[in-house]
Amino acid sequence: MIRITFVAVLVAAVACTSAGSASHPSSTPAAHPQILAWTYEGVVRQNSIDNRVIALPDGGYRQVFSRWRSFATGPDGLAGQDAYYVTAISSDGLHWIDEGDSPIGYYVPVRLPDGTYRAFETNPAPAKLYRSTDAKNWSVAGTIVPPELNNPTCLSESGMFSDVLELPDGTLRAYCTVGMFFNIKASEILSATSKDGLNWQKDPGVRINPLDGPEIPRGPDGQPSAAGDAGHPRVFRLPDGTLKMFYHSLYMCCLWSATSVDGLSWTNRKPENVFGGDADVIVLPDGRVRVFVNGNLGLPADFAGHSAAENRSRTVSYIYGPTNYRLSTSGQLPVTPGQVAPAHQSVVVEGAGPSVKLDAAAYAAIGGIELHDLLNGAYGPVTVSFKPPAGKAPFTADATFAWTVDALEQAFILAGGVLIFADNGTTKQVVPVRYSWTAGPNCGPGTGTPCPPTNNCGPGTGTPCPPTNYCGPGTGTPCPSPTCGAGTGTPCPIGPQGSCAPGTNCPGPPTNCGPGNGPLVCPTPEVPCQKGQPIPAQGCVTGGYDGFPKLCMPRGQDPFAPLICQEFY
Repeated sequence: MIRITFVAVLVAAVACTSAGSASHPSSTPAAHPQILAWTYEGVVRQNSIDNRVIALPDGGYRQVFSRWRSFATGPDGLAGQDAYYVTAISSDGLHWIDEGDSPIGYYVPVRLPDGTYRAFETNPAPAKLYRSTDAKNWSVAGTIVPPELNNPTCLSESGMFSDVLELPDGTLRAYCTVGMFFNIKASEILSATSKDGLNWQKDPGVRINPLDGPEIPRGPDGQPSAAGDAGHPRVFRLPDGTLKMFYHSLYMCCLWSATSVDGLSWTNRKPENVFGGDADVIVLPDGRVRVFVNGNLGLPADFAGHSAAENRSRTVSYIYGPTNYRLSTSGQLPVTPGQVAPAHQSVVVEGAGPSVKLDAAAYAAIGGIELHDLLNGAYGPVTVSFKPPAGKAPFTADATFAWTVDALEQAFILAGGVLIFADNGTTKQVVPVRYSWTAGPNCGPGTGTPCPPTNNCGPGTGTPCPPTNYCGPGTGTPCPSPTCGAGTGTPCPIGPQGSCAPGTNCPGPPTNCGPGNGPLVCPTPEVPCQKGQPIPAQGCVTGGYDGFPKLCMPRGQDPFAPLICQEFY
């Protein structure tokens, strides 16, 4: 199962097809281009992850999934312990009735052309293959002989096989995730084939390798700069025969997709505007695609009144198909080192139709179990406003992110999850706001390069500068009293400023580790970072650019490492 702990900014809005031209009158209504988009359907069930669905002979569906027996907090600080496996049944793929414990635990189901079923156990080898005529009563067909994939269990993140697909000639192809750990996490997706479901042979090559694709972030030199994997593949066939894969990546927060003709070569790899992981899919009779994703998902109303374990293990569904509106964002939200200033992003609503109201929310706390509204100003780190806040499509809104925290905290919040969503009173759409670092200064504090004098007077030039103000020392005119700051009783509106000099020994608890500050554990005792010395395994502490202590881990161990840590790598 996958535990999603990241902050994503989501934006949802309504868009419709554009009106036909009025320059060519006709008695026949003008044709409108069809708009396709993901529509948020809502919560399918609480306490539900790792869903796998199979179509039944009567047109209904059965789904197997994981559930917590206990909502107690575990050693990792996350609520939810002792997973077990449950099945549910549905006539429409949207409304489900629990059937109770799965008789064979967790499995990957496959329906064969002859109407029978196979279930692949996902426990480490030796795993069993089951057969059934109704996808409910199972009997053992044999023991699976796994492919040679460096490790008998494929090193898969989601079990021995993540998905199994039948090919036109009756061959079965299985997909699994193999972990690759160099300086950063970059797992890849491989495949294997079998004629009988028992004996498997590895397919040549790699299906999805993030190191040669867009799934992993890269620096200006083109080299990988942070974690970005490809895992948990789910493969299905579209009505036109094309194969589509949904898979998860740490980069850009969301579900990714790729297409293939033969199941071996995958192209059109891109992030979908669906926030979540462990995708499960139903292709409806009308060609629309319903996807189930799980994790710390939903809108603010979905989080209200639920426990921490429920808020990190919720299954929601989206449906992709024709709609009368579509929302998107233009570009990525900029994050600038050393700046605490408003940032802007365009929110585009295509089409026409009823008025659409925009809103925003941010995930917070360990495991993203809280979801805070960002319009009402109650969430301290950032407030979001839209101009206009609502309107009839088509329109473009400017989303302003008014930050009160430094750039590193901004990136941490954005990576953990911020939502912008919209509602036209009937349907909702949700898309992620993605972010990117902009170029910071190339000289000055933290860069190791002193900035040259930029003036012909003042420090460093040997020439004193004349007064440049109309008041104050040297002008003969006293300045008016300040309205904020020392002695006024009113704090000035600036970002946080600690007392530590960047890159120096700065005792005190770091602000990027420990309870409420992300997944890192603060070391005891603290070890100061030293330039020219390797960072110890437990990390070291130094002054950050915001003036507060920061924990630096060895290179590659912290995907959100403070920028100051670059001085010690």
